[in-house]
Amino acid sequence: MNINTLKQKKGFTLNELVVTISILGILASTAIPRLSSVQSQTQKDINVTNINVIRETFFHYYYRQHMAGNPHFPPSPIGGDHLMDEAWANTPIDSTISSLAPKDLFSTDKVPLNSQNMPFYYEALYELDQDGFMKHTIILKDIDPDSPSYDLEFSYTI
Repeated sequence: MNINTLKQKKGFTLNELVVTISILGILASTAIPRLSSVQSQTQKDINVTNINVIRETFFHYYYRQHMAGNPHFPPSPIGGDHLMDEAWANTPIDSTISSLAPKDLFSTDKVPLNSQNMPFYYEALYELDQDGFMKHTIILKDIDPDSPSYDLEFSYTI
């Protein structure tokens, strides 16, 4: 066998491997931060969507109660934190009327959570405006500091 035949069967040279690994490193260094920001934005969008699902569900409940002559939103969670936790979700909205709990308003029988599986803040307020009409307001926000939608607050008034 001659030397030219052996060189053709060797495979990649060390220089070719170094260049290939360098190119892959450059591509990875630009793609990974972009992937991280896309993931964070996706989690934020999921949280906003879950807040909108809660809002729509509570407004549907409000309108059903309005048709029955007693318009109200589900009560705020008791305690200073106002978190829509499991205990609140399983407590009847009005035990004098029915055993319907906030979780029962959702098709999944669970109140939506944020992307970190933490509950959202919820508060229902009732106050008179300057014309003497009752204002019904709900406030929904993400108070989880680890969440990408931390401190996003949504307020809706009827």
